[in-house]
Amino acid sequence: MKLVKTTLAIGVLTFYGCLSSYAAEPAIVLDTAQIPWQPAPADFPSGIKISYVYGNPAHKGPFVIRVWMPPHSAIAPHTHSMDETLTVVSGQFTHYVGKTYDTSETKELTAGGFVHLPKNIPHALRTTDHEAIVEVVGVGPFGMT
Repeated sequence: MKLVKTTLAIGVLTFYGCLSSYAAEPAIVLDTAQIPWQPAPADFPSGIKISYVYGNPAHKGPFVIRVWMPPHSAIAPHTHSMDETLTVVSGQFTHYVGKTYDTSETKELTAGGFVHLPKNIPHALRTTDHEAIVEVVGVGPFGMT
């Protein structure tokens, strides 16, 4: 019985310790005007913009970025060193799974569309006549090859 009480006490203390460390971070509440855009890094095609909404994808830990793709733009087939989730915030694009556009599994996605990609799955994105904003969520460090 003493072992059960000790185990329960440790569990409760661990739970409250996790809550207190979680509560130590300030809340982040942003409207669209507070999300700054900048040119994407050099490994993205010209004209694409990025916003670092939360965290830093180069460091260990969770992050949220948004990627703005103008009409008629493409992000060539690539992979990531970690799982990635994509949610379409606005617009429309074609998502490809595969090493090339020709042999890929394709899906047209619009606002609300979702993709989960396990690490090292080759994929690509291409817009047509519409721009697109995609939210990327993951746990860094984030690598793209």
